[in-house]
Amino acid sequence: MGNILKNKNFKSLLTECVSYFLPVAVLLLLFFAPISISPLNLYEKEDAALQVGKILTYRLPFDSNLNLEFGFVRVLLWLVYFLPCSVLFSITAFILKKKCGIKLEKLNYAFILASFSIYLFCMAVCLISNANCFAWFLAVPFHIYFTSLCAILFHFYYSFYGIVWLRKSNPEYEEFLKMREEAAEKSPEFQASTLFTIAGISELHKHFKLRVRRLSVKTKFTFVITGLIIVILLAFMLLILNTYKNMFVEAVSDVGRAQAEQTAAVYDSADGRNDKISAFFDELRISNDFAETPFERIDIIVTYDKKPVVYLEKWSQETEFPNFSTFAYTTGKPKLIDESEKSITTEQAIDYLKRYDSGAYKRDYVYNKADKTCKYIYPVTFTQKAGKKLVGFAIVTYKQQVLMRQYFRTKVFVLTLISIFLYLSVIVSILLADFIFNPLLFLRKNVKKTSRSIEKILSGSAKNASTALKFSDTIKTNDEIKDLSLEIGEMVGLIKGIMPYVSFSTLQHAEKVSDSDGKKSNATTSRDLCFLFTDIRGFTSLCEGMPPKKVVDILNRYLDIETQIILDNNGDIDKFVGDEMMAFFSGPRKEINACKAAMEIRAAMREQQQISMEDGSTYVSIGIGINSGKVTFGPVGSRTRKDFTSIGDTVNLAARLEGANKAYGSKSIITEAVYQKLRDMFICRELDFITVKGKTEPVRIYEILQLKNQANKNNATEKLTEIKELFEKGLEFYRAQEWDKSESCFSECALKYNDMPSVVFLDRIRHFKQNPPPKDWDGVFKMVVK
Repeated sequence: MGNILKNKNFKSLLTECVSYFLPVAVLLLLFFAPISISPLNLYEKEDAALQVGKILTYRLPFDSNLNLEFGFVRVLLWLVYFLPCSVLFSITAFILKKKCGIKLEKLNYAFILASFSIYLFCMAVCLISNANCFAWFLAVPFHIYFTSLCAILFHFYYSFYGIVWLRKSNPEYEEFLKMREEAAEKSPEFQASTLFTIAGISELHKHFKLRVRRLSVKTKFTFVITGLIIVILLAFMLLILNTYKNMFVEAVSDVGRAQAEQTAAVYDSADGRNDKISAFFDELRISNDFAETPFERIDIIVTYDKKPVVYLEKWSQETEFPNFSTFAYTTGKPKLIDESEKSITTEQAIDYLKRYDSGAYKRDYVYNKADKTCKYIYPVTFTQKAGKKLVGFAIVTYKQQVLMRQYFRTKVFVLTLISIFLYLSVIVSILLADFIFNPLLFLRKNVKKTSRSIEKILSGSAKNASTALKFSDTIKTNDEIKDLSLEIGEMVGLIKGIMPYVSFSTLQHAEKVSDSDGKKSNATTSRDLCFLFTDIRGFTSLCEGMPPKKVVDILNRYLDIETQIILDNNGDIDKFVGDEMMAFFSGPRKEINACKAAMEIRAAMREQQQISMEDGSTYVSIGIGINSGKVTFGPVGSRTRKDFTSIGDTVNLAARLEGANKAYGSKSIITEAVYQKLRDMFICRELDFITVKGKTEPVRIYEILQLKNQANKNNATEKLTEIKELFEKGLEFYRAQEWDKSESCFSECALKYNDMPSVVFLDRIRHFKQNPPPKDWDGVFKMVVK
């Protein structure tokens, strides 16, 4: 048996049999199953399920059950006999498939899809015509729902089968799928896909592998269009149903209120005479048999208590009410009426009178949840000189199902149409997305193939020759996408012509956002960045007398070390200017990453200094300045030569701080904005309060001493903490102009730890002792050099 199942011919035969005979079996089931039921008789006391059991219709025509005035729809219902015709055609197509080939298979698919569409149309007509209350849905037998669900699922399947078949018929789409599968296998982010395994469609399902990393433009378009249609249809449905319900309730309330008022008026005018009132109730019973919306019954409940007397004009909640316990008149059968409905409590009377005074009885009914009835209530009175004496209430009772029948049928009609339109909108959206975006996908495939050729050339796995670069124009449409494909082909041809003369490193970093006039297109933005400037101290003197090649080699060695550290800390290089480098960092941790890079650069330079000291060569030191803030980020330069860089005070201040290291003998200076972001991770000390050259606004600057966890690792925390405390204490005395105390702190720090910034402040203190600052001196130091 296992060998038989493995046989490809047997599998193919099994697939074909299931593909042909499974829909045939379902169509036969649908044809011979009940397709129509009549509406429930809402006036009968019989159980709804028993009613449905009596009115199931097993064959057409529908005329005996459906009250259809539209003759065209009546004719369309007879198309259900197309189902057995489709069955016969499928059997014939299976027998003749080898002779007629793919054309007969397409025609068979069209017949099957049309059959399911006709059946669903008939079911929709039956639903709209017969569903007159919610109990109707509960009473419908399970096999009716089962056959309807089968029809919906098969229609859904064959609809999307047709969409996929249209895709498969295009060889470009097959090639695109292969490219996408190859990309999925290379990417670890893609997970194993789940395949649909319904027999007979294995070729179809291989194109639905769910290897999705992000939503494609086509998927987004489908979701947006479908979602927009859904929102519009739902909004339209809610608007229509809400408006119709308000109008309908208002209309039926007018009828119910009028009946209650008329009953109360007749009782008042009859002065309680039984013959007149009974005759009126007989007329109500007769007219109710011909009413479009018949009531359940009309009752008059009164009181024969002579006291207390209640007048409509003078009642209040504190008024004492008589017992309304006399069930005087009714159009129904008293024996079948529950005793609780034959009297009115004081609380109910108060509620009814409130509705009468406010006019609410004119707009809405009183709903009884227990027996699902709607009541319209009007006070019954006798007109006297003192006013209208309340003697009881006239109550008109409707079954809710009867009263809201027309609204329910309208709601079913609207919901059915909306469901059909939503289903069709999904299919149309997918077809429209394929029509618009498949050429783009094919163009992307062609560009991807060209891109892979360039990648192979740049990576060295292919020869650096123009013959290795190819672009295939396979777009068949005659529109802008075709024009774009031709333009890309021309561009690739141009690149192929200049490739022998242009380095590929230049191609990798070439400007991609300039237009034909050399102007930037939406390239300039405002960004929040952190900048790091470095400068090699004494490099010019070091290179005096050296050959140019050796100068470049030394410079490149140091810059390469700095660059690698910056890139490892999620930074980027903006530019090199001689031995100076400008880098920037972005993101929520930009300040922390910049300072970590600064510490690592300093450590790397110390290692280089050690190597230079061991081999006797001259070593260099480095200064670092860091600042963070808003900058203008974009292309700067002329029309023929541009740099993509950052501009602003933030950049200028970072560059000035790098130069300020010379004045203080420090290594790494940061601004207060940077310090606030990393004070918990780094050991920093406040260095000074200065104004840099070209600026009048003072800034508070800090020096990074060490990363805290690194300091703990090297047992340097205590030493660095003492340097920080001594220096900042001396700085505090310095700003308070307590020169002796400040000098003591700085002297201790300079002698004990050879701290160069302390030496700088000792020189300032000696100067201020001889030349005291003015009284309004704020401690700000003005730098006059960069």
